[in-house]
Amino acid sequence: MAAVRRSAHSPVREISTTVARLRRVVLDRLIRYHRRVAELSARKPLRNITSAELGAALDIDASQVRKDFAAVGLSGVTRVGYDAWEVCGAISNALGFDDPYPAVLVGVGHLGGALLNYAGFDTYGLRIVAAFDSDPEKVGQQVSGFTVQSVHGLKSFIESNEIPLVILTTPAAVAQGLADLAVVAGAKAIWNFTPARLKVPRGVLARNEFLSGGLAQIAYHLHGMRPGHNGDGARADGPPPTEVAP
Repeated sequence: MAAVRRSAHSPVREISTTVARLRRVVLDRLIRYHRRVAELSARKPLRNITSAELGAALDIDASQVRKDFAAVGLSGVTRVGYDAWEVCGAISNALGFDDPYPAVLVGVGHLGGALLNYAGFDTYGLRIVAAFDSDPEKVGQQVSGFTVQSVHGLKSFIESNEIPLVILTTPAAVAQGLADLAVVAGAKAIWNFTPARLKVPRGVLARNEFLSGGLAQIAYHLHGMRPGHNGDGARADGPPPTEVAP
């Protein structure tokens, strides 16, 4: 087990360096492996899993699974596979899930309130510690156990508490300004749920979740299922559909 447990003296920058070496597609696959193994383990005791079993379940070639596992220091046993506990532990270690980090949320509307109430963030190390809003009627109100604070205190809160992540669920018009303020205050990542595409300096991560883009794909697909369409998004007597960008 020592191979997958990080020493208490291991600096955070060692984890960051590991993650920096992994391409985005590898990170995405590692998260899928972690989720799948965790789900299987929750259903019944799971001691081992093979790359073939995991690859078949996720439609990923078994050789790719082995390469991805090797990238985070996992090695399996022929015809036995990988220890399930070590798989989850090694991925959690490499991706930093074991290093809890605080975050603040700005914009306590319906979406913001839902995110504040979501209990699954702990699995990935995320811990929301404060909520902010610019609406005077919301400031001071209790939402999902948080007392909503004025956005005017956002910069000083980030600075004094060394908050690395800011979650934005505000109107798009104010998103860039808030992102700029957060970066100046010391935030290292912005999780953006607004339609705005944020610009941040090198060394800062902006993760844009374009919900409207996903809804557009769904609407376009369902539109193609209606009578008079050929089932692939175009009318039976019309031109082929164009791709909807994510």
